[in-house]
Amino acid sequence: MAFNWQTEFHRYRRYFVDIGQFYRQKKVRVYTEIVLSILTTAFFLFFAIKPTLVTITGLIREIKDKKLVSQKLEEKINNLNAAQQEYSNVQNDLYLVDQTLPKDSQIFLLMKQLEVLAFKTGVSLETLQYSPVNLKGETEEKKPSTVDFKIVLGGSYENLKRFLGSLIKLRRVILLDGFAFKTRGTTGGLILSISAKAYFLKEEK
Repeated sequence: MAFNWQTEFHRYRRYFVDIGQFYRQKKVRVYTEIVLSILTTAFFLFFAIKPTLVTITGLIREIKDKKLVSQKLEEKINNLNAAQQEYSNVQNDLYLVDQTLPKDSQIFLLMKQLEVLAFKTGVSLETLQYSPVNLKGETEEKKPSTVDFKIVLGGSYENLKRFLGSLIKLRRVILLDGFAFKTRGTTGGLILSISAKAYFLKEEK
């Protein structure tokens, strides 16, 4: 059947008129505008506001991370300042460290110290022996090395005892391996034999 638009128009015209009249009602118009506003807002939230919120969230997280890094750096700076202050306080006494644990064996200085110590305590230095050591030795790791030495002294018990006590109190790190007293024989007096080792730091390679 052929389509007659005039006939069909008259048939459905009242529906178009009714819809127009329906929209002109206040309630319908208000609700329609609200729905359209919600749909428009949702559209902008999804396509415009959401990326902005994501960017803001990322910036907030980045600011927090930078604040944490800044706090850590400030702590390190404060620690370095404190260490610098401590170093300044002990800088004038650093030579004591070198005397306690010298950077080489310093055998000849050690021998001189033992001779002076024997003189001050009133004992006679009978013999002094030390183990061979590489004076220019280098090592890949900086760690303490030792000079083994043996010393024999003669004198009274009190003086030998004073020497032994003074040897332990020397500023240089010295460890006693052992010591023994024995009588000198018919000449009187005592002999003190001491085995010990003196520590030093070899130069780092």
